[in-house]
Amino acid sequence: MDRLAPLLEKVCLRIREPMTIVDFPLICFIRAFQQILRVLPERLCRLTGVISGRLAFLLLVERRRVAIANVGRISPDISPAGARNVATSCFEKLGINLMETLLFPYIKKAEYPTRFRLEKKEGVDEALSANRGALALGFHYSNWEIAGVSSFFLGREIVALARPLKGHRALNNFLNNLRASTGLTIIPNKDTAREVIRLLRENRLVAFLGDQREKRSKAVWVEFFGQKVPTSKGIVAIAMKTGAPIIPVYARRDGFLRYTVVYDEPLLIERKGAPMDELIAGNARRINRFLEELVSRHPDEWFLVHRRFGRDT
Repeated sequence: MDRLAPLLEKVCLRIREPMTIVDFPLICFIRAFQQILRVLPERLCRLTGVISGRLAFLLLVERRRVAIANVGRISPDISPAGARNVATSCFEKLGINLMETLLFPYIKKAEYPTRFRLEKKEGVDEALSANRGALALGFHYSNWEIAGVSSFFLGREIVALARPLKGHRALNNFLNNLRASTGLTIIPNKDTAREVIRLLRENRLVAFLGDQREKRSKAVWVEFFGQKVPTSKGIVAIAMKTGAPIIPVYARRDGFLRYTVVYDEPLLIERKGAPMDELIAGNARRINRFLEELVSRHPDEWFLVHRRFGRDT
């Protein structure tokens, strides 16, 4: 939901031109590229994504370094060549993700049952039966932008929080329209705790991304792959306050524009028995532990280019 946005924002910042000059040609280019992708066979669209990812791996030197370092933290025993291979695969999959996201608005809903599957739907229904709403905990894993398609199979709206692009309203609206095409309702992720609580009281399903590096002033420091990192406490605090369950959700890649969206078992959230700071830290650690297990299985599916461990990565 919001990792494509920061990458495009960096392009705009490098150009250093006003919004009206930067956004319009960039959006026109993306739309023209979408039309080219529409007429290509899917195997060529996938190949375009792979090639784009490999070019990014060669050109984005700093992001390549971060990705390789992150592989080393996830798999300490991996060889330098092995870490580079995993990082290369990650870039390729990010390129594929981009092609899929651009094509998704043109996928007919009649094709959804043959392209996508939903796993463990009954768990979501059971969680919502308590009328406290539910918090869908997403991650930058596989093609996270596609996960919104689960709203089609759930038969209910999913409200997702996305960080807005600063100073690029037109581009931000364009990106949010792409996200909305998957079935999401987007609200800005900025001081939204009160709005989220209201939605939960209406028994709504609200989606967060839970693997981003949080600002130090707002974070709780908990372990992640052996290192304490600043972790968001917002979703944990809301779950503790409202009693809403936190349900991890991720997409499993089955092919080009073919995914299984998995809603896992709700995380155990402790609400009593210790000081509040300890409870929040313990619950945030449970989120990081779930992500560790997920990423350890397929490190190249995670957003390895993100400085999750800080500037020393």
